[in-house]
Amino acid sequence: MVAATYADYAEIDEFEETIKAWRRGEVDDTTFRGQRLHMGTYGIRNSDAHMIRVKVPGGLLEPDHLDAVADIAEAHSRGFAHLTTRQNFQVHFVETDEVPALMRRLADAGLTTREACGNSVRTITQSHLVGIDPEEVVDTSPAAEAITRYFLRHPLTQQLPRKFKMAFDGSTRDHAQLGIHDIGFLGALDGEGNPGFRLFVGGGLGSAPREADLLEPFTPPERVLPTVEAILTVFDEHGERKNRVRARMKFLLNKWGIERFRAEVETVRIRLERENTYPAFEVPTKPAADAALADLPLPPAGDALDGDQVAAYERWRDTNSFAHPAGNGGVAYGAYATFHLGDVTSAQLRALAKVWRELGEDVQVRTTIRQNLLFVGLTAAQVPVLWATLEAENMALARAEKSGDVVSCPGAETCNLAVTASRGLAGAVTDALEANGLHEIENLRINISGCPNACGQHTTADLGFSGMSRRDPDGNEAPGYRVYVGARVGDGGAKFGHYVAKVPAKKAPDVAVLLLERYAGERDLGEAFADWVARVDPKSLKATLKEFDAMPTLEEDPDFYTDFGNSERFSVQIGEGECA
Repeated sequence: MVAATYADYAEIDEFEETIKAWRRGEVDDTTFRGQRLHMGTYGIRNSDAHMIRVKVPGGLLEPDHLDAVADIAEAHSRGFAHLTTRQNFQVHFVETDEVPALMRRLADAGLTTREACGNSVRTITQSHLVGIDPEEVVDTSPAAEAITRYFLRHPLTQQLPRKFKMAFDGSTRDHAQLGIHDIGFLGALDGEGNPGFRLFVGGGLGSAPREADLLEPFTPPERVLPTVEAILTVFDEHGERKNRVRARMKFLLNKWGIERFRAEVETVRIRLERENTYPAFEVPTKPAADAALADLPLPPAGDALDGDQVAAYERWRDTNSFAHPAGNGGVAYGAYATFHLGDVTSAQLRALAKVWRELGEDVQVRTTIRQNLLFVGLTAAQVPVLWATLEAENMALARAEKSGDVVSCPGAETCNLAVTASRGLAGAVTDALEANGLHEIENLRINISGCPNACGQHTTADLGFSGMSRRDPDGNEAPGYRVYVGARVGDGGAKFGHYVAKVPAKKAPDVAVLLLERYAGERDLGEAFADWVARVDPKSLKATLKEFDAMPTLEEDPDFYTDFGNSERFSVQIGEGECA
């Protein structure tokens, strides 16, 4: 076992015995379902196999983690893993009886699936730029780790009314999207320069998205753990337990309002602080970074690459790498390894682990909420060395964190609640943007969900698509999408996208091209997509997109009545949801 392990072999042994008892009929399906969900084991659409979610707290990885995920994907799944919008890994189609062996391999690397699913505290996420963001005022990693360790397996968090999500960011740029979480922690300094956090509560997505409220403007480090425990206690005691649809904490905030919620939390916090002693942790402050970092030239190919590789390297370097402050006051570099729709093969994972070890201990790797991996702490000479591995293993897509870096939930491929094949649309949108030269627009996010539950976070994107069913006048079903534009997420807040159209699935790529072409051609210098949407008015975009609403008849174009990647006639097939 590694020193920083989150794993527990005894609970894996216990879960294996539960599986055997279930096989013998000694444990009923409902009881077993609850226990396997708590161990990160989901049901899959039209299958008796499972999706396993591997927690990556704070998105911080080690080389051994990559090797372990590679091994379980190869031995128990389809030979690849999937990076999620919550900085985790998932592997699909794992047979029930193979799950304990999979968990033990993860435990050997210090990883766990415990409480990755179910009504518990989920993986705590943070900005992938933690520690290197030139605008952050504190390093959030120690706090995120402290909360993770304190509440993992904590008695309070084993049977919450519903799942509970937290996120950290040390910068108001808010890469972690704090405003959509049950608790969002935004790094802050008090009037004397002491570090702490602004706390936001009650955010959430789904079919009824809610922006988080400010709980308090400054929480010092020593009050973070009792404050979180107080919030969880209030949620545990007063959250909805009969109607699952309204069980997230955001509905308690809607019912009570922030003033009553704040008062209840304060009452509980005072009691907890009187009765308990909490582990201490540091919240390092960050000195102001040199603004000139952004203007530094990026590393040349040097002698690391052959002449015929230089052009490809430079194109990737200019889109996927950047300079960042180094811990010694100098300059280091970050670089993204990019994956189509977040899918990463076992061979790719092993190649990443190998090159990471060769680059040395000063280099770190993080998962991102846009389904990529980020290497940080690189020297100038190491950037082309890393590129050579990424290029050789097809991980050097030159579009990281840009318009062509489309994010999607798993959709109807595996999810019981999905209406449409969101991953298929994501691929079609990516292809359409590349064909029209629109895939490298900076700071423009496209997100796709296969249903209104918003696991693809479509309502937080500049351009979002949400799967739905369409019908022609004769009642024939066709896949379709609702279109959202102009969301704003930052500084702990979340202004959700404007609903502007519903379109057949096969027209959605054309909608993306039209909107991005207009934005690219009409934007003012430095104008963000959300600002452009506000300026041209969402109502005018709704009128423009009305033409895409029309559908041909089944006889005119049968292809409109099939989903992406499927030749069969479309029909909605929704199973029993386990966690959305």
